[in-house]
Amino acid sequence: MTTKNTYRILVWVIVILVATNLSMGLSFWYHKHQDKKAVETVTEKQVQMPSEQRTRFFRDQLNLSMDQVDVFRELNRTYNQNARQISNQLERLRIEMVEEMAQDEPSEEMLDSISDKIGELHKELKKETIDYYLGMKLECDSTQQEKLEELFLSLSKTKEDVSLPGRGRGFGRKRIE
Repeated sequence: MTTKNTYRILVWVIVILVATNLSMGLSFWYHKHQDKKAVETVTEKQVQMPSEQRTRFFRDQLNLSMDQVDVFRELNRTYNQNARQISNQLERLRIEMVEEMAQDEPSEEMLDSISDKIGELHKELKKETIDYYLGMKLECDSTQQEKLEELFLSLSKTKEDVSLPGRGRGFGRKRIE
């Protein structure tokens, strides 16, 4: 009798443990997929919205007229296209640099060449930023120009580069430059 009760208790304990583990596994799986969907949604919004958000930001901060908003939107679009191309080239060069450094006998000449190209592209990116700023400045009155200067100054103190749209990767990582 005791063994029969013990056997029943053990069977129920096993059933409860299996049910608990199964529900926990399904819960983890469900939440993992929900988190993945949330990240994809945020990434999609980042890819689709940054140009408008930046234009809206300047509109709100500088109290832009509708004509100014149109000019800012076009300047922003041009800047984003050019900066994205440069940024993609920089990314390819960084990968090439790391691959070369990983070689058994890396070529110093090749690494110097890659480093020079990265420097040139950084210079181009800064020139794009300058053109972007000066284009906006031309559209602003004196009060708006002062505020624009403050905005760019605060951006330059908090970030090395102006953030680019479509760059959902690399949060919290230090980039190799």
